[in-house]
Amino acid sequence: MSEEQLSPREHAEMRDILLAGTHRIRPAGAHRMQLIAAAVALVLVGGVTGGVVTSAAILGTQNTGPITTPSPTVTEPTPTPTPTPTPSTPPVVPEPPAEGVLPFGGECENITTVAETAAVTGLPMAIADYRWRDGGEDVLGGVDCMWLSDGEYLGAIVNVYAYPDSVVPSSVKDAVIPGCRPVEDRFVCAASGAVDGTWLLVQTTSRLDFGTDASIGTLYDQIAARIGQYDTPVPATRTAEWWAMPDCATLAGQIDPAVLGHERIEYQGDSANGEDGTHPLGIPNLAGVEYTCGLSFTSGAGDGISGTSAQLGFFAGGAVAFDTALASAGARRITVDGAVAAVLVHGNDRYEGSWDVLLVNDGVNVLAVYTDGLTPGDSYIPLAQSVLALMG
Repeated sequence: MSEEQLSPREHAEMRDILLAGTHRIRPAGAHRMQLIAAAVALVLVGGVTGGVVTSAAILGTQNTGPITTPSPTVTEPTPTPTPTPTPSTPPVVPEPPAEGVLPFGGECENITTVAETAAVTGLPMAIADYRWRDGGEDVLGGVDCMWLSDGEYLGAIVNVYAYPDSVVPSSVKDAVIPGCRPVEDRFVCAASGAVDGTWLLVQTTSRLDFGTDASIGTLYDQIAARIGQYDTPVPATRTAEWWAMPDCATLAGQIDPAVLGHERIEYQGDSANGEDGTHPLGIPNLAGVEYTCGLSFTSGAGDGISGTSAQLGFFAGGAVAFDTALASAGARRITVDGAVAAVLVHGNDRYEGSWDVLLVNDGVNVLAVYTDGLTPGDSYIPLAQSVLALMG
């Protein structure tokens, strides 16, 4: 047995829970066991935790502005025509944006500074962006930003979440414990609220006994004061082309295990298992725009079993953020049949290195295939093609 392995963002978020004392991990958490047989490794994907999919009605519906009818012109029986008065035209209501409007202009650097975060944590800080965005937050008009202590590994963490207030479930809002408190060997502080239609959560954690209610309040106030400097966040408009989140067990039964060169395929869990709906990382999952399926592919029997694991991520409307993957360091474009574009990128762990991910863009949605770290990323192309065809 090797030690438990998590996918890139899962690994980061598990640390967030274990070290920061928050209520639960993002809905892509997993438990896996890794078996080595001869020269082939088998990674069995365990139960994947995550959020219960709720109605996507919070994303808004397409609105159509009123149609202006031209005024008729009446000609009198005289040499000079006289038009009738033109009635006033009612204002046209703009349609919702095709893409979400992100708070703070979509840039974590606009939220706060390393100096302000350092003033709260007592340690030098540095921003820790995702290498690329999967689109789960973007389509809801949200951002998820982090700052880490610079020079002292996980000495302090600052998390900031901002979304349109209308898309945040009450279960997430109610789970925030304001103020500061010790949680095992950590010190956790949180402040949240709605400002001009934007729900904002600021949270700090540290190994040091650094915080007070006043310090987290100061950082929250500094960030909240900047919200009005940018456009009000708005979720994207859901369209008929957005994927409905799949039933993972059904999906597993539709995939031929031979696409990865194996004899069997086993459904290992999905992002509805065990989710309590309280962590802000689960907002896209709860909104029905993000989902995760865990699969295990195996061959042989007894001591000769070999296999490969795959975790599939589905991001409805996520193509709006695909350019961030193409621009990420080390990204390599590849060809996947049925895709508008595909790229192999480094994993998205904000704390440290992580396994590669195959991202597939169908023009509207994004499929992510998280590799097991042992099988070359290119080997997952047939699986991506098969799943993409099933999603239609």
